[in-house]
Amino acid sequence: MSIHTVFHIVPEGAENIALEPCSVVPPEAVIDGTPVEQGALIHESADGKFIVGVWESTPYAEAFDGYPGDEFCHVLSGRVTLTDAAGNAKTFAAGQSYFVPKGFEGTFRVEETMRKYYALYLG
Repeated sequence: MSIHTVFHIVPEGAENIALEPCSVVPPEAVIDGTPVEQGALIHESADGKFIVGVWESTPYAEAFDGYPGDEFCHVLSGRVTLTDAAGNAKTFAAGQSYFVPKGFEGTFRVEETMRKYYALYLG
């Protein structure tokens, strides 16, 4: 699905886009907690390599072992901590943005239910 118009970014998600239950977290990557996810796909390129959407999850943690793409995220609500393989941790809260490069290794921990916008390139 792609929305063929400009969309308005609002804290609740995207204007006129309802979040639906989804499952993007690989169960084998979960190291703590049980994520309850919901999301909405805003845009997917014809080749499936560029995806834009809204995603939300309850607290949990997962291990990233070679992240599959380059992802830009903007936190709409909640809080997340990313820790790289060297142990460097950075926490992001509502109103903050972060970038995860392809190949990233470390952990992704949703500290409190988090909603984000994301733009993911899988090239």
